[in-house]
Amino acid sequence: MNEPRDLFSDEHHQFRDTVRRFFRTEVDPHARAWEAQGIFPREIFRKAGAVGLLQPSMPTEYGGGGGDLLHEVIVSEEHGHCLGVAGLEAFLSTDLSSHVIWRTGTEAQKRYWIPKYASGDVVAEVGITEPHSGSDAASTRTTAVRQGDHFVLNGTKTWVSNLTHCDMVLVLARTNPQEQGAKGLSILLVDTASPGFTRSKPMETAVKGAGNVGTAFFDNVQVPVDRLLGGVEGKGLTQVMTAVNTARLVQASRWLACCETAFALTVDYVKERKAFGQRVLDFQNTQFRLADVKTEISVGRGFLDNLLRRALTSNVTFEDSAMAKLWISEMETRVMDQCVQLHGGAGVANESAISKLWTSSRVHRIFIGTSEMQRMAIARSIGN
Repeated sequence: MNEPRDLFSDEHHQFRDTVRRFFRTEVDPHARAWEAQGIFPREIFRKAGAVGLLQPSMPTEYGGGGGDLLHEVIVSEEHGHCLGVAGLEAFLSTDLSSHVIWRTGTEAQKRYWIPKYASGDVVAEVGITEPHSGSDAASTRTTAVRQGDHFVLNGTKTWVSNLTHCDMVLVLARTNPQEQGAKGLSILLVDTASPGFTRSKPMETAVKGAGNVGTAFFDNVQVPVDRLLGGVEGKGLTQVMTAVNTARLVQASRWLACCETAFALTVDYVKERKAFGQRVLDFQNTQFRLADVKTEISVGRGFLDNLLRRALTSNVTFEDSAMAKLWISEMETRVMDQCVQLHGGAGVANESAISKLWTSSRVHRIFIGTSEMQRMAIARSIGN
């Protein structure tokens, strides 16, 4: 929407040019072919790593880009502005799992894994959700029983992003069966090449794109003790939550960029489309709907940029990130609905870019915590 933003330095703008060029040349021309195949290629991670798109905020001594949170935001925003990635689901977004390791792992774990993330040689995701539970991670049934120098892991994790390409999964498991709720949970760094690990085929979702979320199965998988995250048991849920605030802000940046992309596509469409002898843009109904959309996006942009500015100098609160996640994901649904409506029948055609943006947006009210869970978190902060 071209409103000036004073968040970014000249170096940030140069980085954005690199990111945008990558998406335009390495993704957009191939996205439809990937969709027909039902999956995008593993090699795209290495290509992204080669130009510095992966782990841009990690210190250079760990193989990262040495940047800040805004470098991650830029990758996420350009993801949202790229028409080819609407159907790729998580795509390059592995930062939640890497930041969990960065914030809570041992020094050896950080030095081993972070450079591999940054180069694209390793794709890793967090495995939390189980078939019987989603938001209630404390009810995890997956178990990891210690036997000498390893844990024996059994259970199932579903809705694991990028599962087909995953080399490692951070698995939330119950290492102490005597402890109920979150206290008995730990995280294990599980090599997907381990005997006893299997994965489902990619799930077919409403997006019908080239993403590859799936279900992981663990049948007596032996995990070395040194793959216990941070070397401590019973801290698994807390370890995951250390990175959730940042993840929500970064993902919300992508969703807001998707809204801006949808708005631009819709304005272009109603300028060209004619009905009853005039442009669709010339109808007052169209103008009012677009005014609502522009206002919603501008309000969301101001709120999120303020939180990003604060996050550069201090920690945003759990409630802050919950409000950002709640507002922008819910707003995205409203924006996409209006934009699809103004496209008419073209808005629901699978080959239409707005259709992909619309269908892919729906999961964002569920992803990284449902809207209901965000409301609970916000409500707890009221009056305390």
